Amino acid sequence: MSERGRNDPRRGKSLERRILDLYSDLPRGERRLADVILETPGDLAKYSATELSQRAQVSNATAARLFKRLGYQSYIEARRAAREMAETDRAMPPIVSLADIPGLSVELSFHLTSDLQNLIRTIAALPQDLLRASIDALAQAEKIWVVGLGDNYPLAHFARALLIRIKPDIRMIPIGGFPVPEEFASITPQDTMLAFGFRRRTRSLLRIMQSAKDAGARIIMVSDTTASTTADIATITLRCRSRGASLFDSVVAPVSLMTYICSAIAATIGQTAVERLHRIESLHDAWGDIES
Repeated sequence: MSERGRNDPRRGKSLERRILDLYSDLPRGERRLADVILETPGDLAKYSATELSQRAQVSNATAARLFKRLGYQSYIEARRAAREMAETDRAMPPIVSLADIPGLSVELSFHLTSDLQNLIRTIAALPQDLLRASIDALAQAEKIWVVGLGDNYPLAHFARALLIRIKPDIRMIPIGGFPVPEEFASITPQDTMLAFGFRRRTRSLLRIMQSAKDAGARIIMVSDTTASTTADIATITLRCRSRGASLFDSVVAPVSLMTYICSAIAATIGQTAVERLHRIESLHDAWGDIES
């Protein structure tokens, strides 16, 4: 290996990590191919370069440029590196052993292991500068707009429930009984949108995000690894692994990530957040149990 190769900062990084490091700077065609690779990074060895290009609807020349940009001499080298990384991962002992838990079924053990891997791989692949920038954008926002449509609504509702404890003006889209445009008309460049886009990213989500961008607001997108069009609109995209062990997707990574982000926002805000939490607790004590 040449001296240059030994000093390459990409050396030792997984294919997925290399893609995420460069993702926001990739040309549109290369980004489409990157999205295809991110969908199934462990299965790269199953496809030829031509098959990957066809799935992404890009030329072989575009594929060659992407792999060179990622630090590989060719697709063959990238595929070999991905296969070696996968074999290393399989050979490594689990970070948390589930074998010692009495009475744990094989099915439940597999489910928990899958969730743990989603969480660990999400955090390992998440650029720390983007995470810090997301926390700062949300902490500094005059208003936070939390958006979750369809199956993404529960995640958005969870995030809003945490954020409202530490910041006073958290808007939810959609919100029952209120038309969205009338609510949305008050968005300003001082605001930040927190949008959730796992699996089905509808045209409505794209339109809402585009309207936020047109208004000058910052957009933090929390999605799975396959987001492409929405990622083009977002200021920052935080990608989470969500592949489930069985019928349903896993939400462990996004829930854990949002819990951390909201805690970090509170720490960034400081005393104002503490005082708000105390005020909320005093109101709970004064009001007692209230039927919703």
